[in-house]
Amino acid sequence: MNTHTMIVQNPSAPRRLVLLFHGVGSNARDLLLGEALAPHLPDALIVSVQAPQPAGRGWQWFPVQGVTEANRPARVAAAMAGFVQTVQQWQQASVLTPTETTLIGFSQGAIMALESTQLEHAPASRVVALSGRFAQPPRVADPAVRIHLMHGDADAVMPV
Repeated sequence: MNTHTMIVQNPSAPRRLVLLFHGVGSNARDLLLGEALAPHLPDALIVSVQAPQPAGRGWQWFPVQGVTEANRPARVAAAMAGFVQTVQQWQQASVLTPTETTLIGFSQGAIMALESTQLEHAPASRVVALSGRFAQPPRVADPAVRIHLMHGDADAVMPV
């Protein structure tokens, strides 16, 4: 597990796992949403996960230099195994399952979380995407996975 990852809340016997994934150029400490959620989810292990690849002064889940609509899906797919492995490591550490797991992603973190729902076995039963989107149009709709899309209409980086 990434040493820069931040455990926001760690109850003695967690009943759910909430993993937060930041946007490109940011880091695990920048996503303060976990601190706001903690009082409302006292039984949740809440972790802000740092992306693995450096990006300027921050980090990224997949490289964005030269990214296009055509090559974005392949870049996300190349990063997906590591993303899922990170989710599974936190599930094993907490002894929680995908059914008890929520992924919350912002921007590039949302892209990764949303695209994980397209795998044969989605790593979580809930995904909250903040200012994000699928890397390509969704191919499957798993009825066991709830997806919540939240996006402001003034976003100049990733238009609604």
